[in-house]
This record gives sequence, structure tokens and C-alpha cells, in this order.
Amino acid sequence: MKVLIVRLSAIGDVIQGIPALVALKETFPGWAISWLVEEASAPLLENHPCLTRLFILKRRSGGVSNFLRTLAEIRAEQFDAAIDLQGLLKSAVWVAMSGAGRRIGHKAAREGAHWFLNEYVGDRPVFDPNFPLIQRYLEPACHLGADPGKARFVLPPVSQSVCEHVDQLLQAADRARPVVALCPRSHWITKDWPLEKWALTARELQNKAQLVLIGASKDAGALDSIARAAPAAINLAGQTSLLDLVEIFRRCRCVAGADTGPVHLANATGVPRIVMVFGATSFRRSGPWSSDPARCRDHVSISRQLECQPCFERMCRFGHMNCLKEISEKEVLEKILERIG
Repeated sequence: MKVLIVRLSAIGDVIQGIPALVALKETFPGWAISWLVEEASAPLLENHPCLTRLFILKRRSGGVSNFLRTLAEIRAEQFDAAIDLQGLLKSAVWVAMSGAGRRIGHKAAREGAHWFLNEYVGDRPVFDPNFPLIQRYLEPACHLGADPGKARFVLPPVSQSVCEHVDQLLQAADRARPVVALCPRSHWITKDWPLEKWALTARELQNKAQLVLIGASKDAGALDSIARAAPAAINLAGQTSLLDLVEIFRRCRCVAGADTGPVHLANATGVPRIVMVFGATSFRRSGPWSSDPARCRDHVSISRQLECQPCFERMCRFGHMNCLKEISEKEVLEKILERIG
């Protein structure tokens, strides 16, 4: 059996699709499973032990030639089944173009994506706030016969060069203190706890832990303001690859942040305790997950659960952002301190 998984983006969602891949491969070790992903998330799947082949779609740098070459390579594989994990037009089109006889996904998809499929799973809305996204992604795998009990996070191996780079990044760390990584920024303003609250939390926390600030280059200004409040913190804005983050998180006692890719990646490492702060999105849908129930109890999601929550909107329709503003620095600090012991 040859199966193609299509989940192009985003980083956090690709990570949450990995347990479905693992469940398929460990249920059917002889199956050849491939994945089509966009370039930004590809490092999380390159050399993955459960994948036979990885197809990388280079939307920005590859142009038409990459598109045509990738399509030709996918069709040459003659897949028996293709799974649309993303549920968008762009992913469903690739499933249809793959040539697979079985095109599997959720009927409750967006942008008319279900019209490109011929087998449907699940009947829950896309943004069901009470249904974990990882469980939603497992449904197509279970439709093919995968054992959901085999679902777990597996990440590709980290090279020695990555470990050495992380050693350099953390060379100023106080090794006598537990390492706590803060990931305060996402792509949605409605996910982001106010920056001044992160700064106040970091100021109090720096005396009890070695803080590491994680963010992309675009987050440099925000992380600089936190670093000014907590001068002992190591600011790594724009300095880390995805595999760097895997190694950094494996050295952490706790990772705290928004509903964003780096925090989901921290969760996938299986090592740190997670503190997630939720605004527009649902902690039941996107909160920390583990195949080990005991590990789940180590994590915590913080949410005010207002009547307008979760809205899944990129802008607050009321303009007040109370879902985030009403979360106190004291509460977040206490949850982190509980987890670093």
C-alpha cells in the first residue's frame, strides 16, 4: 500500500499531524508512506523514520518548475490513497492531482475542498472547540485501519552539528538553574498575551530560572523589550532553525507561550512541561497533547473561557481582547514555577 499525506502548512499543524503518520506506519510497517509539505515545515519531516519519501513544495523560490517537477514525481509513485489533512483548496487539489484512487479527508472542510475527495471521515466542524486537532488528523488514518493507540510524536534525529550550534547559543546559560523557554509571539494578534505581561513575568522569573527567548526575526523587537525587563535572559530571536529548537527544548524544564508552532514543537519533544496561554483559539482543540496520560498532567493551558471564546478570529470583533488581558502575570508565573519545581 502506498499512501500520500498532504499537509502543506503551517508548522504547528504539521507537527500535530505527525501522530497520524506514526499510527499508520506502526500499524502497517510494510506500507510506503510519503508526505507533501511546503518548504518552511520540511525540516520536521526530512529523514523521518516513518516516511518513505518527502515531497517539498517550494512556493516562493521554486516557481513553476518546482510545481511541475513535484507533480510529476508524485504521479509517478502511483499512490493507492492520498489523505488531505489540511482541508483547504490548495491541499485538496494536490490530493486530486496525485492520481490516487482513494482520496480521503473530512467532508467538513473549507473552500470546497471536499469536492476533490471520494472518501469522507468524521462529521465534526473544522473548528470544533472541544475536539483535539490531533484526534481530527487521526480520523483519516483510522479510516485506513491505523490503530489510534499507536499515535505518538516522533521527530527526525538531530545532527551533531545542530547540537554544537545549540551549545554555542546557550553558552552563557547559568547551568545551575532550570532552563525555561518563552515563546510569546504567534502569527495572530488574538493569540498573543500582552507583551508587557510577558516582560513582567520574565522579570520575576529570571531569578529562579535561566530564561531563553524564542522567536523569529520579525519578533526581535518584542523579544528585545522582554530582554530589557529580564537582562539575564538569552535572546535567540531569529537565530534558531526548527531542529535547533528541537534540541533547545529537549534541554528545557518548561516551555511557555502562545498557541504557536514553537510551543507545539516543544510538546512534540516529549521532554519539557508546557504552559500555554490561550486567547482566540481553543485549549481543548490545540492544547498540549501526549500519548502518555501522565505526561498530559504535567502540562497546563490557561484560558479565561469568556462567552466570546474561542472565536478563531485573527482580529477581536469587540476590540477589547479581554480573553488575553484578563489573564494575570501572577497566574502564568505560578504555573511556570510549579513546573520547574
